[in-house]
Amino acid sequence: MSNEKALIERSELLIKEGTETDFAKMMRERGMPTLATVPGVRSVKMGRGVENPGKFILLVHWDSMAAHAAFKTNPLYPEFLQLFRPFSKGGSMEHFEME
Repeated sequence: MSNEKALIERSELLIKEGTETDFAKMMRERGMPTLATVPGVRSVKMGRGVENPGKFILLVHWDSMAAHAAFKTNPLYPEFLQLFRPFSKGGSMEHFEME
């Protein structure tokens, strides 16, 4: 096993107005289960904004940055993007090494 630190990926997802409920349902039923099967993913959690219900947060706990980077070559990557794309109007992503 490498000495690479575990990683938390924190994504803020801005969702098109009027599609928030459908997005949340899709993520519960397909998006999060898809991510959970990716090698190197320890957990996947999602929350919806209280003050801004059009903003969601997605937290993915990865074994390492290398595992996260490898996801982009996994056949599930384009599948996940296709699920997400119709709802998205932008957002941001950050990565945090965990102690």
